[in-house]
Amino acid sequence: MKQVYFYDKNKKFISYDVIDDAAEIPANATTVEPVDSNGVGLYDPTWNESTHSWDSLTEEEWKKKYTVPEIKPEPTQDQQMLATLTKQVMQLQVANVQQQKVNASLTKQLMDLAKGGN
Repeated sequence: MKQVYFYDKNKKFISYDVIDDAAEIPANATTVEPVDSNGVGLYDPTWNESTHSWDSLTEEEWKKKYTVPEIKPEPTQDQQMLATLTKQVMQLQVANVQQQKVNASLTKQLMDLAKGGN
């Protein structure tokens, strides 16, 4: 049994299969494995009939070709409103804490005055 590697009409690798040793290799296939000299798979391998080898993209070329740019979703109107209201609640909480400090200070001053203090 031997492994064969198939390519399409544009010579792009499409699949592999195992055939009998005596079987004829199909016209759109080769027994040359699409790997580099270290046995590592290639990026988008393409069969090169003149050199009887596989050509490959570089990793950077492959990433550029297949990486989908990140799309940041726009928040819905409800999400925008919720964010605005959340910000307002936080601001009110901070103002409330500050007001409590003022009230405590004024209460202390009143108590001191009632005792005949400063």
